[in-house]
Amino acid sequence: MTNKDIQQLIDKYLEGETSPQEEQTLAHELLRPDIPEEWQAVRLMLGELAMGEAEYDAIMAQRNTKPSALLIALRIISSAAAIYLIGLFFYLQQEPVVKVEMANNIMVEEKQPAPQPAYCTEGTPREILMCYVERREAQPHIYQQLKQKSYEN
Repeated sequence: MTNKDIQQLIDKYLEGETSPQEEQTLAHELLRPDIPEEWQAVRLMLGELAMGEAEYDAIMAQRNTKPSALLIALRIISSAAAIYLIGLFFYLQQEPVVKVEMANNIMVEEKQPAPQPAYCTEGTPREILMCYVERREAQPHIYQQLKQKSYEN
């Protein structure tokens, strides 16, 4: 608005012929810091309420600007990262589940005799020999593989 328009609004306000919308426009224009000295009196006449409303409207007009695309992208990325971290936290808190197949295999293994030591090293020489023979008869394929490897070298 030009100074001439503002002066016309002031004259209209002093005569009492302004509408509430025009008073609000006048208050908004009188918020500027570079107004003449004679308009300062009109500013005081409008009162704190009208000036406060004008200031509030100016602040809300500044806040209603759209956020930039970069700000929106950062909000989306940070939200996705937060959701991912929460999901990862709960995933790591789960206890491992024993599969049914493994449970069945464990029960079968429990019914088998207890495993013997890898080498028969304890007892008398006769007991060691008998242990070796029993193991050889129980697992012939392992001893065949060992025999083939010894022939290869």
